[in-house]
Amino acid sequence: MIELDKEKKILIGCVASSFLAYHTARQIYAYINSRSEEWVPIGTVKSLHIYPIKSCKDIDLFAFKCTKLGPVMGELEDRAFMLVDGETGRFVTARQKPRLVHLKCKMENGTLEVTVPGKPSVTVDMKKVLENNKVIRSIMFREMKIDGLDCGDDVAKLLSEFIEEPNHRLLYHKEGLYTERTCIPKEDWWNNNPLPDRKDDLISMRNFRPSIEVDGCPAWDEDKWSALRIGDAQLEIVASCARCVLTTVDPEKAEMSKENQPLRKLREFRVAPDGPMRKTYLDNPIFGVYAGLVKEAYIHVGMTVWAKYKPCAF
Repeated sequence: MIELDKEKKILIGCVASSFLAYHTARQIYAYINSRSEEWVPIGTVKSLHIYPIKSCKDIDLFAFKCTKLGPVMGELEDRAFMLVDGETGRFVTARQKPRLVHLKCKMENGTLEVTVPGKPSVTVDMKKVLENNKVIRSIMFREMKIDGLDCGDDVAKLLSEFIEEPNHRLLYHKEGLYTERTCIPKEDWWNNNPLPDRKDDLISMRNFRPSIEVDGCPAWDEDKWSALRIGDAQLEIVASCARCVLTTVDPEKAEMSKENQPLRKLREFRVAPDGPMRKTYLDNPIFGVYAGLVKEAYIHVGMTVWAKYKPCAF
């Protein structure tokens, strides 16, 4: 009887210990989750940029509005225009034609003005583009199709001569046109090794063509962001940004790096591991994130950036 009571006490002790361990684990899990729901100030907006024509020279702005189609300020829309091969419809960027980073443009009073070095500017009346409604189907990454409105012969001639390739067209994509471009979150994996010191200062953030540059946070902090808030604007992080050969184009010289930098250095420690993510991104290194819109609002340089963190970066 005494031995039986002793065994009961041991059993009760084991059950109590198990319950305590389970309860503690639950508390820790709940704490981590609650922490991940907090908005944490992580830095400030350092600079804002809009690229009306894909691969064109950026337009620096003090403020813009975050919209579901990207940054907008006045009549400027981010990457609303794109150059394509008139025969195949395949899109053309500074990956193939580095000189495109010297292409300048602006939009005022419904008129797009396009300028290339050494040539008179060409204007495009966007009202006529919409009225003509000449739809051309283009082909982008991974054979995704997207429709755009042809912007006319004058600008097509200017840009074809600029890139020294015949029969290229400038297309304008507006909401409502057919598109296969999607933004689907992937299972995240990140390599958090620190960036080695560089001996030169030739690579700038302009090589990476950001829309929003955040200052004040640690390197690779974006690996752990799940959402961002800047003023009233709210963004959800939806995917990592895999980098391509465009980052090797010098924004001032419009020439590709002979050393293939910064891609070569980033590939040493910022590529995905074997698995689904590696199959998607191959050897393209990861730097920065894509964000989807939750709430529209204007933001400006100097504003505090708040982030919600995932429990871990992996």
